[in-house]
Amino acid sequence: MEKSTVLLFDIDNTLLDFSAGAMQAMEEIFRAAGLPYAPEMFAVFQVENDKLWARIERGELTIAGLRDVRWQTILARLGLEADGAAMEDAFHDRLHESAVPVAGAPEVLARLHGKYRLCAASNGPYAQQVNRLRRAGMLDAFERLFISGQMGAEKPSRVFFDRCLAQLPGVRSEQCLMIGDSLTADIAGGRAAGMRTCWFDPADRGAAMSPQADWRITRLEELFDIL
Repeated sequence: MEKSTVLLFDIDNTLLDFSAGAMQAMEEIFRAAGLPYAPEMFAVFQVENDKLWARIERGELTIAGLRDVRWQTILARLGLEADGAAMEDAFHDRLHESAVPVAGAPEVLARLHGKYRLCAASNGPYAQQVNRLRRAGMLDAFERLFISGQMGAEKPSRVFFDRCLAQLPGVRSEQCLMIGDSLTADIAGGRAAGMRTCWFDPADRGAAMSPQADWRITRLEELFDIL
């Protein structure tokens, strides 16, 4: 098997703890809107947000379209009323500043830097993802940033991965390892593009969940065992 020379890292819930930032942001925007908030409400956000991102990955919804549906759907599930579009704007502003690293992420990137070509491969707004990586002290580890907001395509689209490769002249898909937590966006998308894949499974859901991934890790430090 040919050695991987380019490592593509997903960002949310792979390098940065999106859930931690989203929970804090949700509480803040609810308070600002004069709505009651309880920690158990975040479970509703997670369920509905996962459904919406699944639609994005299937090409049924765009990231820009989240403004018209995300908080409207969550508020309806919670039996609350407010301006969902305004809450999305406020949520986006707070997420822009969120930079909670996943355990081990800064240290792993520091050890890999200079030994492999490191790239970020993420769905999301470009400025937001860049700012979050910068605030977390990870930005300088990356040679290139492949962010859907700038790429004009989203994972798991083959277009997204083809555009990544187009910016890596001389690199073949089989030399790339896609590392991420999403079985659809990262694993299925990477595999369809001819890349090897590593599923980041911190909840330890088990290898049977992802037979298509070449590797599965539960801690980022386990990357060193497969590279």
